[in-house]
Amino acid sequence: MTDATNRKRSRPRAPTTALDQSVAALAENEPDLCLRIAIPVLDDVGAGAPAIDIIGRAAVAIGAIGLARLAFETAARALALQGLAAQAVASAIAVQRLTSQGDLLAELAGVFGADADRNESQDVSVLPPPLASERVIELTGLSRAELIALAQKKIEALRAALPAKLPVRARLPLWGSLPRGAFERLAQAMEVRVFGRAHAVIREGERGGSLFVTARGEVRITRRIDSVRALGEDIDESMPDESEELAVLGAEAVFGEMALLTDSPRAASVHTTRTSIVLEAPAAALALASEEIPTLGAELLAFSRHRLLQNLLRAATLLREIPSADRAALAGAFETRTFAAGEVLFEQGSEAAGLFLVASGRVEVRRREDDDSDDLVVGSIEPGSCVGDISLVLRRPTSATVIAIEPTVALVLAPEHFMATMRQHPALLASLYELAVTREEELLQVTAQAAESADDLVMV
Repeated sequence: MTDATNRKRSRPRAPTTALDQSVAALAENEPDLCLRIAIPVLDDVGAGAPAIDIIGRAAVAIGAIGLARLAFETAARALALQGLAAQAVASAIAVQRLTSQGDLLAELAGVFGADADRNESQDVSVLPPPLASERVIELTGLSRAELIALAQKKIEALRAALPAKLPVRARLPLWGSLPRGAFERLAQAMEVRVFGRAHAVIREGERGGSLFVTARGEVRITRRIDSVRALGEDIDESMPDESEELAVLGAEAVFGEMALLTDSPRAASVHTTRTSIVLEAPAAALALASEEIPTLGAELLAFSRHRLLQNLLRAATLLREIPSADRAALAGAFETRTFAAGEVLFEQGSEAAGLFLVASGRVEVRRREDDDSDDLVVGSIEPGSCVGDISLVLRRPTSATVIAIEPTVALVLAPEHFMATMRQHPALLASLYELAVTREEELLQVTAQAAESADDLVMV
């Protein structure tokens, strides 16, 4: 039950554009410096729209509320035109907090939401903007009042150039799954956070129910590598865990959604690699919003299950031999099930219960030799691995009891669907057969070692 581990490493990304530098100044509570760097970026076709939002945040920090409102109202529509949903939503949230008006959120729901009128003949794609300038031009010698006046003039000109009606944009993760009411209520439940570089947004092992969306910036997802993962081997607690990089995500990335499915500890850590603007929907706010708009809760759960399925199909070692084009069809054979801590997935000696792919949480494998003996813990199964393969493939009663030792989500292939699925994916059957034979040998070996140890204890 040991998985080969690919230990990736990469260095933190330092800010590389003028816009990154302005966001960094904002995070360091230097709003005047932020304005001095961000105002020239308004002339950059590639970064002008995000710069408007950042200027709005600097304006709030210095109390220039008139400029802030103009900036956020303009930024929300300019960002939507570029297809940047998360930062557009961040701007619209700011407008609502300043004015108590939600018109912009309703407009964005019509641009990005599930109800957006996307017909086959309409081009909803967004051309990538020109690369933003890496050159930092800092306006020096201007007073705060002069900076405010200059920003106001430039932003008014940009607002005048916007179309009267925003075109529908391509469907994006999360936003594109939400109908209008749910879209607006989720946005209203969110807080806009500006995190500095190397900030821990999520820590592995902690509990928390927030959902996050990156509006601007970049985050790295990492997971600890246990010192020993092999079945039946003792773990040397003196050896520190290392980390592997799972992904680096940019704008529009959604993370933390597993908390919507289970209250299990976070399965990975998320750190910013550069100063980032992140939308956070805290658990309490999500729960309240879902009570008010029941469809929101249903849509978020559906989105989370879909992401869970896609991530597991991509990451599970067992499925790596399956062509990526075939994995979507394979996914249809599995159902999502959740297990509370202490809940039994299946008992030793029972009929095959199915193939369980662990998506989050952790399960423990326990085996007993007879009715009078105690259960022997022979190993634990981490996310990305499976259980139930021995009884299904070798067509015999289950050889161990499997228990969730923390809240767990698994994808389950029912026994009645097993053979039909294997006929469609013979490579998967071959992998399962090899895994089942290896695991049965390991179980017998671990049990024998435990029996030998017990005999040694009773010798006199």
